[in-house]
Amino acid sequence: MPLSLQKVCDIHDFFEPEIDAIIRRDLRSVPFGSRRAWEFAMIFRALAAKGKLQSSAHGLAMGAGTEKLIYAIVPRVAKTVVTDLYLPDSGWIGVRTESPRDLIRKKAPWPVDFDKVDAMAMDMRDLKFPDESFDFCWSTGSFEHIGHDEDFLQHFREVERVLKPGGVYAFTTAVTFGGVTERIPHNYYFDPNHLVDLIHASPLHAEPVFDCYVQDHLLNRPHPERYQSYGFAAGNQISKPIVSFRRGVTLTANVMVLTKAPERAKMRPHVEGLERSRARLTDQANHLIRETWARPQYLETTITGRTLKVQPQVFADGHAEFDVIAPQGAPAKYKWVVKRRPVTSVYTWETHGKGDVTAQTGTFRFPTRRDSLYSVKLEAVGEGSLDRVVIRAKAA
Repeated sequence: MPLSLQKVCDIHDFFEPEIDAIIRRDLRSVPFGSRRAWEFAMIFRALAAKGKLQSSAHGLAMGAGTEKLIYAIVPRVAKTVVTDLYLPDSGWIGVRTESPRDLIRKKAPWPVDFDKVDAMAMDMRDLKFPDESFDFCWSTGSFEHIGHDEDFLQHFREVERVLKPGGVYAFTTAVTFGGVTERIPHNYYFDPNHLVDLIHASPLHAEPVFDCYVQDHLLNRPHPERYQSYGFAAGNQISKPIVSFRRGVTLTANVMVLTKAPERAKMRPHVEGLERSRARLTDQANHLIRETWARPQYLETTITGRTLKVQPQVFADGHAEFDVIAPQGAPAKYKWVVKRRPVTSVYTWETHGKGDVTAQTGTFRFPTRRDSLYSVKLEAVGEGSLDRVVIRAKAA
């Protein structure tokens, strides 16, 4: 059965000959490199399937930075306009520039005809183009960063305005399997039904089905998003997760395909496979937590002044035990503070515990709950270098 145009990322997709060919031929990459390669391939596939990658077509990329998909699409169409928050002081380091056109040219991974490309600074919620300017639009992993529900709806209205009748918008974002949208400021993870409701409230028309089923496969199970957080800095150079487990939230990428068709009656897309995926992925995430902390786990630290911090972590119900391993020449005493917040819905921290630990005792512990996220910070008391201080943790 052919892949749905609207679906979540699944490792099996990379074995589809069509996806494999797009990644190798058009993106000049190797399958399994990253989830982002899947996003590029699925957008490219959707636009091609809808007949939009034609030599006479005009396309608009939004929030595109210098992504590889730009250079795959440019040879296929008459004109590509690339937009992002290109500014010298942009909050997104990769798009800091005074000349978007020069940046797009400089970052090209292979030669393209730059007479067919334009680039400019622009907000996705306020597209400075005349009505019905483009045959297609796309955005890759940018939608979730632009604000809140009204911002998303305003973006859809603007896309609908600048598309020609019959025009297509293909975009990717992030969906979670926890049953709620994670409304992290400027970085939403959408509950699939919330995302579908937003699209249904817009003037654009989605495909009839949104396939949220993730097949059971070792590489589809939740994996840490940042292996370096656990002392394996090379991990992310080897593999990136298909389904991420990030700060207690299980998520993956998805692709949506919307059409400007004002003559059509609105129909809410049917979300398929979500409950089956959620049940299995939740069990697998809980297993990952138990296995992660069954033995002492070394943690990456960041040093700011006289303070050591580790990335926020999730534990099972019970207690966490932290060891501080301070070699000769390091401070002999530390003040530790643990802060807590719920995994979902609330993003403010409260103090959960604090105390002192010395190089001699070296251990402290605190109670934990599966539904909470814990941030640990150590402040050194006295002189000495923090460079070789090691922190590890396990379930107690």
